[in-house]
Amino acid sequence: MSIFSSGDPLNAIVCDVGQYATKIGFAGEDYPRSYFRSNVAAIREGDDANATKTTTSITSTSDDQKQKRRPIVDLKYDYYNRPICSRSSDPKEWHDGNWETQNPVDATTGLSYDPHSYNESSSGGADWYDQLELMVRHGYKTSLANAQPENHPFMLVEKSYNPPPIRQQTLECLFEGSLQMPAVFLAKDATLACYACGRTTGTVVDMGYGGTTVTPVYEGYVETKGIHRSPIGTLEMDERILQTIDHFGHKKQQPFLPLYQVKHKSTPKRADPFHHLARLHVAQACREEGVGAAVDTTSTAVAFAAPNAPFTLPDGQMVNIPPNHRFAVANLLLAKEEQERRQEILQAHKKKLSSYIHDTNNDKETKVFTQAAAVGISSTRRGRKRQSSPKKEETTQSKTSFSNRLLQQACVPYLQAHLEEHLTASPLPAMVCDSAYRCDRDQQPQLLGNVVLAGGGACLGPTEQAMPDFLREKVESIIHAHTPGWKVKVLSPGIPERKICSWLGGSILGSLGTFHEMWITRAEYEEYGTAIVNRKCP
Repeated sequence: MSIFSSGDPLNAIVCDVGQYATKIGFAGEDYPRSYFRSNVAAIREGDDANATKTTTSITSTSDDQKQKRRPIVDLKYDYYNRPICSRSSDPKEWHDGNWETQNPVDATTGLSYDPHSYNESSSGGADWYDQLELMVRHGYKTSLANAQPENHPFMLVEKSYNPPPIRQQTLECLFEGSLQMPAVFLAKDATLACYACGRTTGTVVDMGYGGTTVTPVYEGYVETKGIHRSPIGTLEMDERILQTIDHFGHKKQQPFLPLYQVKHKSTPKRADPFHHLARLHVAQACREEGVGAAVDTTSTAVAFAAPNAPFTLPDGQMVNIPPNHRFAVANLLLAKEEQERRQEILQAHKKKLSSYIHDTNNDKETKVFTQAAAVGISSTRRGRKRQSSPKKEETTQSKTSFSNRLLQQACVPYLQAHLEEHLTASPLPAMVCDSAYRCDRDQQPQLLGNVVLAGGGACLGPTEQAMPDFLREKVESIIHAHTPGWKVKVLSPGIPERKICSWLGGSILGSLGTFHEMWITRAEYEEYGTAIVNRKCP
């Protein structure tokens, strides 16, 4: 039973860690207190943060190095416009040292899970959730200065296809790690997006940074059989924009310079990952200023004479993007004409995902993990030894410890299902229809009558209603061939709210007095273990 009553002012914290941005704030508020990029620079234990760059690439990720990863000790959240080690007055001496780029969300799976962090606890390797703890603490420190993690219930937004092993270990991280949360709830992003639009049933289109996911939600529950995911997100769109700018921006077709090389011309070129992210930062600004428009260029719209899209590069040069290149950015996800390119990206995506699925031929350990998960046993030491309060060490016994390799092995069947059932190269309108058609027949009219647009990719212009209108027309043209009486309604919050749609739904849910009994309390966690997350967080 919950220790919270409906009259208690909980001041719950809602956190959404996305591949593009992390949002943290109080439940009941209209906007997160902290909003910062999830692409960060990280320094690991034992590395000198200010050391000069060595001849070996700091971003080298060979298999041997992945198995020897050390815990992350610090993160930098704003490194796009100048190198990290830039205290010297001479820009020539600026560098990034031993820092490397990191993201708490895996680009291939879209999950808060590092498939390469499978170290044995005895090796001193890094935990896959090291970065999650540091990201949450950064949100508290920057905008929730008076709040302490141990004093507020914590709601974490998760992907709708997040497998049970990762959910259980995430719960363990929040309770057993340095955060020491008093109560936790894991909420699915698609369900929360529906709540943000005042619905409990709908087909949620989440156009994120690393991919686009279509999820049917019926009466507040995710219909997993209808989930579809495309590897096309705003990242692929920005990569296309980079190619376009490089082509039209310079007579010699040389890559344009990011802001840090324009502000300080003597600054040496940074390591490739940092340099590329700085260029993507410019491409994102270009997309938000009109490149990447959701416009129907077929049928009668072919004769539509759209103007060029002007964009000013950091060095002051003006680039005019032709209409066909403007529309090709959004068509990468929306139109049939880009099917061949989508197939190429999908095959590369599947190949990388297949590399995550490997068998250690250790059936005995797999059986142990399965049995432990069934009875709710969790590991409290993964990679490095966790710090527990002295009182807890005296009163409780240490729980069974599992290696990261076992966690990865437990995820294999879920990754295989994701590979075979969820991934697709279809255009977005077809994804929406197929997602609804995979559900029960009596659910389909309601699912197609409430299509929810969420995510930063849903902000494609040229107007606020361009993307909703485009999607509605295309979906209607598909379903009316079989069911002419069905109506399609696309629900889309304003542009600012689309980027935080899932967080906003969590803010609404966490502020409800009737939600108090849904929290997983520390007492329940101590009694039932991590398996309780699959019962209380459907």
